[in-house]
Amino acid sequence: MKIAIIGSGSWATALAHVFAKNDHTCLLVGRDENAFDNQRHINVRYFPDIVLNERISYTTSLKEGLNGAEMVLFCIPSGAMRLMAKEVSKYLDHKVMILSATKGLDAKTFEPLSNVLKEELPKEYVEGVVSIIGPSFANEVIHDKVTAIVAVSSDEKEAIKVQKAFSCDTFRIYTNDDEIGCQIGAALKNVLAIAGGAIYGLGEGENAKAALVTRGLHEIIRLGSALGGKVETFYGLTGIGDLLLTCSSPQSRNFYLGMQIGQKDDAQDVLKENKKTVEGVLTCKYAKALADKLSISMPILNGVYSVLFEGQKPSQMVHETMVRKLKSEH
Repeated sequence: MKIAIIGSGSWATALAHVFAKNDHTCLLVGRDENAFDNQRHINVRYFPDIVLNERISYTTSLKEGLNGAEMVLFCIPSGAMRLMAKEVSKYLDHKVMILSATKGLDAKTFEPLSNVLKEELPKEYVEGVVSIIGPSFANEVIHDKVTAIVAVSSDEKEAIKVQKAFSCDTFRIYTNDDEIGCQIGAALKNVLAIAGGAIYGLGEGENAKAALVTRGLHEIIRLGSALGGKVETFYGLTGIGDLLLTCSSPQSRNFYLGMQIGQKDDAQDVLKENKKTVEGVLTCKYAKALADKLSISMPILNGVYSVLFEGQKPSQMVHETMVRKLKSEH
């Protein structure tokens, strides 16, 4: 099977590695002609020391990438999803399965990204839309460390098709039909990862991390269930699983950004200097708009928002969160 992967970053390359292990041909589609060495099968920018499977190659031509592809995987920043879907629509001339490995919310509607793909891609050429998301670091996947994620689709048959196509001895895929719950959990955990990095950078300990994860999960459940997600979903891989991973490791771009913010006790300079895609920043803005619209209490989310967009010091944010009016846990 030929798979076109829109994107050529670390996660796109790691997924290509998994797909190639399952004997699929992968063509990464990017913009930089110098990002990949096709002769040596090396992603020069992200994994310069790893020789990839010979089934993996690279092109800057979207038309070439889509030609003959049976599946098309979007693995790009969430803010580019709608525009790229429009671009793909120009060249798509046959039926394909659409996959998304991006975690975030749409800037226009604040909806899960699978909705964007369903809206923008020509329905006559879309076999189905499946999100493949869950707790995973690209560097571990590409080194064949054991990983488990979820294939998410309201159509169970489509999710199972993806599950069977890509699962292997180091990469296990479960299925889930809760598109809203899985994608909301996977998106909002990035906001909490920024908070986790910030409290780490401030010098707080494991107690604070435990409080953040449990109370943060409570906030995700409030918003996610209000939007139609199933409560049990948030106790799975795209909920607590993703949360545990990204709230505890500098491998997460969101945690690392938060850690830098905490160390400086200020976000503005860190945000100005940051050149990498950190999904939690924009997701925080969109999630706050959703929470405000639905009148849902999310003090941790609001605290992160105040640090990122209103100039509040992380130390002050932590203090205000701790001295709020006392209440029952549930």
